[in-house]
Amino acid sequence: PFKGKSDADLQGKKKKKLKKKNLKENGKEEPLKPQQKPRASPAAQKNLEKTKATLQSLNGATLQIPKGNAEPSFSTVDVLRKRLHEKIEESRGQGAPKDALSEAVMAKRAKRKMERERKKRKRKEFLIKKLAEQSAQEQPAEIKEETIAPASEKRVKAAVIFNKVETVDKAYETSIQAKIKRKKSEKGKITPLTGKNYKQLLSRVEARKEKLEKLREKDETKASEMEKKIKWTNMLYKAEGIKIKDDEDQLRASLKRKEKRREQRKKKWEHRSENVIEKMQQRQDKRKKNLQRRKKAKIEKKKDRARKKGRILPEDLKKAAV
Repeated sequence: PFKGKSDADLQGKKKKKLKKKNLKENGKEEPLKPQQKPRASPAAQKNLEKTKATLQSLNGATLQIPKGNAEPSFSTVDVLRKRLHEKIEESRGQGAPKDALSEAVMAKRAKRKMERERKKRKRKEFLIKKLAEQSAQEQPAEIKEETIAPASEKRVKAAVIFNKVETVDKAYETSIQAKIKRKKSEKGKITPLTGKNYKQLLSRVEARKEKLEKLREKDETKASEMEKKIKWTNMLYKAEGIKIKDDEDQLRASLKRKEKRREQRKKKWEHRSENVIEKMQQRQDKRKKNLQRRKKAKIEKKKDRARKKGRILPEDLKKAAV
């Protein structure tokens, strides 16, 4: 619980304030309490004594150290340290001269500078002289300037210059356009007997043969001209690299071979389909057997459990009766 300030505390504070006021009026101040100096540790005292001894030995003068815990003044230590540093610098020969900006020093510096510049100038003159001698000894190499003939003169007059030809992609052709183009490319309005449709080729050869025979019956000259024309056109096609298949015997043989191959493929396919069906049936039968076996095994397992529990099954009764 909260406790309020008592009356005694308030009276004490008032008394203190009055006391201070009276002292100010009289012109007196409260005496300050003397601060206690921290006592140095024994290790620190030993270090201090050592430093004092070294300083005394370096300066060659004994310091009058007061007895007791009294320490030397700060200014004395600084002076001694300064003297020590000065002596060390003098012994090393690094100490700055007393009169740094004296006339003798300035003259010495100027003399050194002049000497450096003179040596530099002399070195430069020597190098220039050496280079001049070398250039006089070496003869400049003669550079033969080849007369470059213009491109127009070098170019052979007989040479053919090919320009860049911009090609356009082949346009789309309909089936009718392609047919017209094919007809135009036909020589002497005779279509070449090409392709692998041997049945059609054979029928065309037979039709042509019949036509020639009929024409020969009417007019032999026309028939011979027609025959010549066919031969010439075939020769032209062959010259272009088109293989003409107009031999009736060869066409029959190739047709027979093709039909035989087709029959073989048909037989192979039938045999394969039969094998596939057979394998499928075998797999199905196997699956059925496996399922039945699992089913039977499950039932037997259940029966065994029942027997273990002490149940009597109808099968067991039948066996017992027998």
